[in-house]
Amino acid sequence: MNLATYVKCLKRHALNKKISDEEFLNAVLKPYIEAGEIDNKNNEELHLDKSRTSLILNRHEDVPGALRRSLNNENMYPWAEENYKDFINDYMNPAEMQAVIDEITEMIEEDESIPDKHSFIELKDEANLLLSHVLIECIKLKNDGFNPEGDIIRNGSYCVKAVYKDILSYGFRKRSKRKNIVVIPVDTGFRTHVTRKYENSKMSEVSANSIHGQFLTRWEQSGEDIDSLSQRIRNGLQVEADQKGEYPLGTIAVIERNTTIFYLLAISSFDENNNAHASKETIIFCVDELSKFYDKYGDGYNLYIPLMGTGKSRANISLQESYDILIDCYKRNKARIQGNIHIVIQKDFEKCINTNEGGD
Repeated sequence: MNLATYVKCLKRHALNKKISDEEFLNAVLKPYIEAGEIDNKNNEELHLDKSRTSLILNRHEDVPGALRRSLNNENMYPWAEENYKDFINDYMNPAEMQAVIDEITEMIEEDESIPDKHSFIELKDEANLLLSHVLIECIKLKNDGFNPEGDIIRNGSYCVKAVYKDILSYGFRKRSKRKNIVVIPVDTGFRTHVTRKYENSKMSEVSANSIHGQFLTRWEQSGEDIDSLSQRIRNGLQVEADQKGEYPLGTIAVIERNTTIFYLLAISSFDENNNAHASKETIIFCVDELSKFYDKYGDGYNLYIPLMGTGKSRANISLQESYDILIDCYKRNKARIQGNIHIVIQKDFEKCINTNEGGD
């Protein structure tokens, strides 16, 4: 969470969709500035011009010092709370206020830098309290440059970062109104039957221990129909299969479930012994295809990518190599960072990867 992210979230639901960034940022800050009676060096009410607005919203500049110095004012919270009622009435679309509250609440829940999440979430029934308290929290937090959660590469207001979590936790969310995109590495046949220990089948199957297998298991457990998934996958493909029913490496099938868009990315193919195979070269190629696809169709939604090629695909690359392939791709193609991209690493592997010096 930071001031830039907070302001952009609010602006997506502004009453006037054409309002300038400069006017809107100053409107967001005005309840706080008035509560703290914050002036500039000329003893005039603080106003951020177009240039400073751009720097702040693109996270090239930190929160102005005058705002931070007013945090010690013991009356700041009640005064800002009261002033925020006017901001909401004047600038926010009333039909979209529930969406604002849902998005802000979700950002709080996902942000590990906020220690007492519950104290914010319990305010969600009163918009002026929630928004004013979150604004004050954002003023406390660092806005510019890299943050402790692992920003690695930046393209304007978007970045690539590393997070430590289960990739499927982003795909099967119980409460969320914000869309996101989750990448699932699969085989070129887009198979949907998971191998069980008790089965003795000669058909190509998906390992229950792979991300692909875990995805299929969670899909079925969530109440979705596994039998119709194959057809949904085919409907989401933009290329034709060969005579064996296989698709080219790097092919992506798009499947939507609630607010999650799954990118099923073909990174491996089965051999005559029903074993999935890939190589470092094919992983590099597939990651490049993924980056181009997201750039074209991602619509700015958050993208979550697991490490690929380290397990059942038999690409024989290390966790560090898999991580570096992703970083190298986006270092070479910063223009394709058209949303916040999260490299998702299992918590068990946190000490196995150096995220400070990814790539070449």
